Amino acid sequence: MVHNLRTMNFLEFAVFVEVVRCGGISAAAEQLHLAKSGVSTVLRRLEDRLNVKLLERNSRRIALTAEGALLLPKVESLLAEGEHLLREAEQGLASPQGMVRIAATPEFGSMAVNSLVPEVRKRFPELRLTVKLAYGKEDLQDPSFDFAIRIGRVEDENLVARKVGGSHRLLVASPNAMSQISVKKLDDLTLAPCLIFSSTQLESIWTLQHLETQKEQSVVVSSHFAVQSLGTLLQLCEQGEGIAMLPEFLVRRSLAQGKLVNVLPELQSREINVNLVYRSGMDRIMRVKAVLDIAREVLPPLLSKP
Repeated sequence: MVHNLRTMNFLEFAVFVEVVRCGGISAAAEQLHLAKSGVSTVLRRLEDRLNVKLLERNSRRIALTAEGALLLPKVESLLAEGEHLLREAEQGLASPQGMVRIAATPEFGSMAVNSLVPEVRKRFPELRLTVKLAYGKEDLQDPSFDFAIRIGRVEDENLVARKVGGSHRLLVASPNAMSQISVKKLDDLTLAPCLIFSSTQLESIWTLQHLETQKEQSVVVSSHFAVQSLGTLLQLCEQGEGIAMLPEFLVRRSLAQGKLVNVLPELQSREINVNLVYRSGMDRIMRVKAVLDIAREVLPPLLSKP
């Protein structure tokens, strides 16, 4: 065991992570400027040292084994720490540089980027950012992303989640729509035109909390239309197509401008956390830490009520 630890090197770990990141040995070899056979040899050597199979290989793709999936976040943390130490030694307190890759949900992600990018460019002109806006959380363990901005609970205990704020969902509709329907209590929504966030279902359970008593109530709503896009639901609400339950940060401007009204203002959803999410150790990499620190400054005001 001690012999294995002494002879193991960071190249083996880096090759393993790069193969997963690129989705194949050929692509990883190109990124690492190594021969394909060399990458395969390094992978085999690492598996031999650990006495486990890390990857399932076939002609089209590679996939992590259960052991590989367990090892990956730990290796990434180790490499992040190594990169952190090397950069500190080489650059001292020099300005961070390089690429930072971010994943985020579309609507809040767009707001976040509009605040984040100018501040990053002003403070750290050598940094470059790429942003993927998409629903879902499958990218949280994707090593090609440095961190994510995500709404809701983070279930994976291998990930670090740092709260930057929270938001409630409100029932909203256009004044014109509300002039044609009567909603005095939550159960009235069963007969009202509702708009649902979904890519597959025309029915949803909406759970809201009374502002004073904190008591929760739920109602099953059905719709003639559902879409997996909060932005589209917002536009349809403004056009008078029905009632939707949308995040407060998304509807704040429309409410202030009178394009929407708050239906049953005494009710709102529980607060939903907005988190900066990353693999352990990523916040110790200089370029990633620089952007995370700015995100912690600029994101909370986007979520706080005026």
